[in-house]
Amino acid sequence: MLYKLAFRNAKRSLSDYAIYLITVTLSFSLMFSFGLVASSDAITGLSEGMNTFQMVLDFINIIILFVICFLINYTTKFMFTKRSREFGMYLLLGIRRGRVIFMFLTEILLLGLFALALSFPIGFVVSQVISMVIVRAFEIPEVIFITFRAAPAGSLLLCFSAVFLLVLVNMTRKMGRISIRGFLDMEKQNEEKILRSSRKRNLLFCVSLLLGILGFLVWNSQFSLDAGSDQSVMYWLMLGILLFILSIYGVSVTTGDMLLTLVLRKKSVKYTGDHLFIARTFSSKVRSMSITMGTLSMLVVLTLLSLNVSYLYQGMSGYLLELESPYDIQVFDDPEDREILSDYIALTEEDYTVRSSYLFDVYKDPGMHLQPIVSVPGSNTDFDTVISLGTYNELLKLRGLSPVSLVDNGYLILTDRQLIPLFEEAEEDLSTLTLADGTSLRLKGITDNGYWLTLTGLTSFVAVYPDRYVQDLEPAESHLVIDTVEETTADLKKKITDEMSWHLTYTDESGDTVNQNYKVTVQGQIVEEGNSMLAIVSSLCLYLAFIFLSTAGTILAVQALSDSSRHKYRYAVLSRLGVSGSSLCRTVGRQLLILFGLPVAYPVLITFLCMFSINRLYSIFLSSRWVYLEYFLAGLGIFLLVYLIYFIATYIGFKRNIQEA
Repeated sequence: MLYKLAFRNAKRSLSDYAIYLITVTLSFSLMFSFGLVASSDAITGLSEGMNTFQMVLDFINIIILFVICFLINYTTKFMFTKRSREFGMYLLLGIRRGRVIFMFLTEILLLGLFALALSFPIGFVVSQVISMVIVRAFEIPEVIFITFRAAPAGSLLLCFSAVFLLVLVNMTRKMGRISIRGFLDMEKQNEEKILRSSRKRNLLFCVSLLLGILGFLVWNSQFSLDAGSDQSVMYWLMLGILLFILSIYGVSVTTGDMLLTLVLRKKSVKYTGDHLFIARTFSSKVRSMSITMGTLSMLVVLTLLSLNVSYLYQGMSGYLLELESPYDIQVFDDPEDREILSDYIALTEEDYTVRSSYLFDVYKDPGMHLQPIVSVPGSNTDFDTVISLGTYNELLKLRGLSPVSLVDNGYLILTDRQLIPLFEEAEEDLSTLTLADGTSLRLKGITDNGYWLTLTGLTSFVAVYPDRYVQDLEPAESHLVIDTVEETTADLKKKITDEMSWHLTYTDESGDTVNQNYKVTVQGQIVEEGNSMLAIVSSLCLYLAFIFLSTAGTILAVQALSDSSRHKYRYAVLSRLGVSGSSLCRTVGRQLLILFGLPVAYPVLITFLCMFSINRLYSIFLSSRWVYLEYFLAGLGIFLLVYLIYFIATYIGFKRNIQEA
């Protein structure tokens, strides 16, 4: 009999907790789909970088398991509270406690198994969509079909078992300690207000805001070039995050109660329309759900940050490609091996059509005019590195950039964009340098136009002199850049390093093998690695964002729908008093708007401040210093769109419940 009752109750819960079931199903589906994609040989074979997909995914899944466990445990407690009186009646009728517990746990498990069963076919379909997105990122014309694999399915079953085992054990202990009277009275009990004193509440609110301001100052101070090389940066960032968390929870605990107090104190607001009724029905939730509201606010922050990081990385990918490999092939070597560079052209011509190639030297200026003035990371030579103006203009021409001119004995400093501020600080001292022959050169500019990381392997900058002043300088490195008609691939890099291993690999005096493959850069390989990271970062950030957002939306929906079922009589009384159905719907809408809005306002501000700080350091990799605002608004728009879906679904369910009354 109890089995039939458990099955009937589980079937009834399919409609009562549809939002919860959809969220859990989609969460398990995403876990399964990403597991299938990460275990696909075709996907991991796209590039070497994709081999790290599974490792990163395992770490992400651990985080997601905690979130899903929190969601399932929270919803299970709500289902138990809603039906506690029913369980008390079973005990009064003489049914043993163990059988009542077993019946309820069976219902929970049946719902979970239903979600799990749906997650396999849905996850399989979603994996094909993820595969299409990854293939598009790699610009591959064919489609990669993801096959069903036992390992991801087994991993999902293991995760499902672990989550539900924890939830069921926790619920068993909870139900085993409650008396019969406790079961009967549980539904009527109101949770106690956390802060009874308004003075303590106001003090906590002010302290929480101050912690948020302090957290921002600590966090913001670490996103600068000066802090980048400091080993204590991570500790300061962790302190900033801790202060943010304390601030979010503190504001969440106090904000709702403060708003209610302000409304109830002002009679002009209190007795206007349905304000008093909304305040009455909402007060118990705002004042007793404060810790939960804090957790929901944290989930909102994590959602927005995940979306913003995804956009930010996509924005940086183009610049990083230009910084690492602006030409199809680049090779550098020692000046005495300059003749060997022609072998790289011959190897390339075996499989590609060479449109043009250019051989140039980077020279030594023993005068050391720049390094004593500017301490540049990665530059530890006893000379400055120099290229001629003719070489610089030829390199610009190969990239389709406009040439420059140096008149009146001028010179340029060419460096990485993030190092430009270091040179600008010393611009006055660098304004004039005197060469060995007594010639003075005047600084005409500090730029990153045409710079890339392997322009020289010796320093993080080069000086551009007029051609006549480099003729007597000693070469420090010889470089070759090749422009091909066809797009290069990672296979070309492998072929070159294999064929030239006789030159790129040697044994040093201690007998160790030294590999110099870093001297060869192939754009195709860099593109594949960049696409790999873009696919991994973007997809996993969106994965996290959905889980965090859906968990927050589901908890709010379950909370609201449980209230609508629990307090039907309130709306029935209003209806009997003559309040129209449309007025009741407007009241419900305002009530839900406040419930869904409270966990969002402060997290949006926190997220914006975090992105503002991050942009201070990473804006140099973006198209402009203000583009992060577009990313922030786009992420916020996606968040609000999905959040609105949960709001509308909750509103429809809430309205249906009170109409049944």
